[in-house]
Amino acid sequence: MRARTGVRGIAAAVALWGLAACTDGGGGDGEPPEIRTIPTVRSSADLPALPMEQYVFSGEDLRAYTQAGAVLSRRCMERFGMNWISDKDATRDLPDLTVDPTRYFTIIDADAAREHGYADPRGDGDEQQKTSGSYEPTDAERSVYNGSAKNVTDTSGRRLGKGGCAAEVDKRLDEGGVKGIDALKVGNEFYTLYGKVQRDSRVTEAFEKWSACLKKKGFTYATPMDAANDPEWVSGADTKAAVSVATADVACKQRLNTVGIWYAVAEAYQRTYIDEKAEHFADVLATKKALVKNAADIIGGAE
Repeated sequence: MRARTGVRGIAAAVALWGLAACTDGGGGDGEPPEIRTIPTVRSSADLPALPMEQYVFSGEDLRAYTQAGAVLSRRCMERFGMNWISDKDATRDLPDLTVDPTRYFTIIDADAAREHGYADPRGDGDEQQKTSGSYEPTDAERSVYNGSAKNVTDTSGRRLGKGGCAAEVDKRLDEGGVKGIDALKVGNEFYTLYGKVQRDSRVTEAFEKWSACLKKKGFTYATPMDAANDPEWVSGADTKAAVSVATADVACKQRLNTVGIWYAVAEAYQRTYIDEKAEHFADVLATKKALVKNAADIIGGAE
């Protein structure tokens, strides 16, 4: 297993788009939020941005943040006469955080359905190729990084601080952010709304119409998630059956504007949630901006 750089919360940062399995959604169910407009969605290009998008890290943000953590980690470790992970190794296995609406609304584009079925057209690549060649720290290096080493001093005679280089890196990366806010985990807050959106009567009605349309084409699924997560192709294989279902799935979505309705309800829940926690999300945005700026400054050598 490749050693981690110590940058926190990377897995949580991508949880929002890993919606292969539906979550129940936290909190009680009150009056459903009002829809503003329902866009006509025939492809992913027709989708407006969701309210949450400005609060979560983009793929570029995550890469810069992780690279900055690697830069700081090496600087700290070098003071103790030790090696650490390179920028290339630190960012090698990062997931693609490019906002892909098909991860929220299942499949949308007809061309992708015909060519890939329900598989991610971006693909995962060769995992062995991704992870090969990574630097593996020694036990001594790990102990300095995590702070478990005893009686260790750097080149200036300064003792290793509590939490080691990892704590030093996190402190620098967090400068300017709001205390108690972890911008890398904010995606999980929106993820808890996913179940509420699926249970909303406007969405369930849209799914019922979609299901009836699909049945006329010879396929029986209650919801788009059921079709996308059929065990026959849940691994992402481009089977002929998956292509057939996905093509019919998209055709029904386009005819009924299923995704347009689905999007409008999701937008309403997210917008309402943000409005209700306005101060919190102002802090989230300020923290995200601080983290992104810190990363750019560190990488650019501005400190």
